[in-house]
Amino acid sequence: MPTLKQLRYLLALSQHRHFGRAAKACAITQPALSMQIQELEAELGAPLVERRPGEVILTDIGREVARRAGQVLAATRDLEEFARHRGRLLCGRLRFGVIPSLAPYVLPKILPALQRQYPELRMELRETQTKVLTEELLHGELDAVMMALPAEGEEIETVALFDDPFLLAVPASDQRPLR
Repeated sequence: MPTLKQLRYLLALSQHRHFGRAAKACAITQPALSMQIQELEAELGAPLVERRPGEVILTDIGREVARRAGQVLAATRDLEEFARHRGRLLCGRLRFGVIPSLAPYVLPKILPALQRQYPELRMELRETQTKVLTEELLHGELDAVMMALPAEGEEIETVALFDDPFLLAVPASDQRPLR
């Protein structure tokens, strides 16, 4: 049976596409990571990666196993958090991602209120682009994200928080018709 450690290593390899960088991200040696991936391939009876000079490419099966590994690891973290906090809402660590166009406007309003209402909540913020946030959410590296809709990925559940109408401002002297 695959171990959680092997699944973490495969997920790191899928993200970094390089044994050395994945090993560094996992704080292990490159040979140890390589050996764990080989053992995972043997356990599953399928090649997960194509090893090429200077890079790694996941096979079709490898990509699907990595996607599912992300779900397993996220569920495992959820289980740990649930047990640790005994089902209490909004306590412990919340890894929260937000796009740069929202962060300076929304976070100063909601973070103080969250901290007052849920003093046991420990927010870890990540501000980056939508594509990165989506990948990190799907890989279980983030618990929730705030970004513009629509969100890609059938594994993502979305809730619309607000509508933000866009306006166009032009000088009053500009008489050209808008097209």
